[in-house]
This record gives sequence, C-alpha cells and structure tokens, in this order.
Amino acid sequence: MTEPGEMDEFEALVADAIDALPEEFQRVLEGVAVVISDGGAEMHAYGLYEGDGIVRDGYEDRIVIYRDTLERDFGRDPKLLAGQVERTLRHELAHHLGWDERGVGGLGL
Repeated sequence: MTEPGEMDEFEALVADAIDALPEEFQRVLEGVAVVISDGGAEMHAYGLYEGDGIVRDGYEDRIVIYRDTLERDFGRDPKLLAGQVERTLRHELAHHLGWDERGVGGLGL
C-alpha cells in the first residue's frame, strides 16, 4: 500500500513521462492539471484532454491518463507500459497545443 504523499508505480510512470518532455513542453504543462483516473474502460481511451487549448483561457485545462486501460493493455511489460504512458501524455498535450485527432495522428501519436 502506498503511504500518503508517496507515488505509486503508475504515478511514477506519469511523472517520468512529464520529466521526459523537452523543457519548453514541461513549461506548457505547468498550467495544466495531469490527473490519473480508472475510468478508461468506460471512455474506451488511454487518455483525454479537456479544455479549450493553450491560446484560450475560458476553461480549466486538464489531461486525464487512464490507468485501468493502460495497465490492462500494456501492464504485462513494464517497458511497453512506460512507453505508452509517455505516448498518451504527448498525445493529449498535442490536443492542448491545438492539434485535432487527425493532426495528432499525423504526428505519430
């Protein structure tokens, strides 16, 4: 069991994915909440971006990383899981930067 204030293994993967971003993208994320949820099966997703993008300030921006679906599909291989967490974070960050789903796909995310 994780002690209060300690990160569990999945939270550490998300933190590592943020740390792996280039510095300028880490700065972009400073105003974006990154939340871990177990609602991915219901959403049929690995991640979700909510907000109105970097150029507008009308809504609070948030990236949701779905632990349940990522662990279900990639959890047997820790290296594969870490890679997919990083890819999911980058995918949702691209939405924050203004890319639509087709554009994000064109980026290979």
